[in-house]
Amino acid sequence: MTEKIAAHAISERSRRNLMKAMRGEAFAFATYKLFARQARSNGNLELAALFDKTADQQYLEYFAEQAELLDLMGSDEQDLTSAITGEFPEVDTLYAHCAEQAHEDGDERVAHRFEEMRHDEAFRQLALQEALIKLQTRERARKNATRRSAKAHDY
Repeated sequence: MTEKIAAHAISERSRRNLMKAMRGEAFAFATYKLFARQARSNGNLELAALFDKTADQQYLEYFAEQAELLDLMGSDEQDLTSAITGEFPEVDTLYAHCAEQAHEDGDERVAHRFEEMRHDEAFRQLALQEALIKLQTRERARKNATRRSAKAHDY
């Protein structure tokens, strides 16, 4: 992935702008999907289809193109490591802080939901860590099998 980044180096400002645009597209995608679900529950299938189509465009075109410009994806191991790293602030800081502030403000329902989200994020983080260990274990086993096979051919 390092070669990829060097070959497609972009300025820090363009990188920040792409990240800002991606956050906007991700939020729009999620919002339009919720609007589509609401329209469907209201029996307005044509409107739901429009919201779904718009959401898919936000994600499949704009977000995906911006992610490609950033070289966001790497190997499976790199992607898992990135995902695990991304979960830490949510588990360790974001949701705990938000729940604490909601408690201080007397918004118990909101605080409880933030605590549930923190708990869910912690389990997701563990699942990602487990997947990384499995991936690394399989990769080591494959390399060892290749080495054993190569040694057998040497005789």
